[in-house]
Amino acid sequence: MKLLLAAFLAAIVSFVWGYVSWMQLGWHNAGVRDFKDEVAVAEVIKENATNGRGIYMLPYERKPQTFASEEEKAQLVAAHEKAYADGPYMYAIVRPGKTDVDMTGSLIRSFSRSLVACILVGALMTQLVIGYAGRIGFAAALGAFAGLAADMQTWIWFELPTRDLIVNMADHFIEWSLAGAVLGLFLGKDPTAKDHH
Repeated sequence: MKLLLAAFLAAIVSFVWGYVSWMQLGWHNAGVRDFKDEVAVAEVIKENATNGRGIYMLPYERKPQTFASEEEKAQLVAAHEKAYADGPYMYAIVRPGKTDVDMTGSLIRSFSRSLVACILVGALMTQLVIGYAGRIGFAAALGAFAGLAADMQTWIWFELPTRDLIVNMADHFIEWSLAGAVLGLFLGKDPTAKDHH
């Protein structure tokens, strides 16, 4: 029961930090760019994103047909490498058509994400025999791990700008330092003289 209470309170902190980070600080949106002619780009996307909502890449690496000759396979690879090097390059989540905006549903999913994550971090924290500052450090380290495991992969393989990598990693670190400060009040144990021996 203590774990659930701690996780719920920490989830509130996590959720509020998400609002501050994304809506108040503006550091995420500062790296977002617009297109010169948004209407023209939107029309091209509608006409060409024929597989519906999903992740699209430009240039897309097409696999050769099994019956293609070695020369044809080599030409296909060379054409992709040239297109990738010359640009433009894009890795994007695309929704070519309409959607129903459901802010309430998004807020519920966001808080649920925070709650489940706080339960997981809290469950790990219950196993710790370490001081309060160490418990905060543990949660902060998990935030840093999240950035290394997820955002850095996007930076390495999909050209996430370094500025956005730094912002995302700082966001994770701060979020889990704050949530960890709440979790650490309830969970984990301070070391005793017996533990030092």
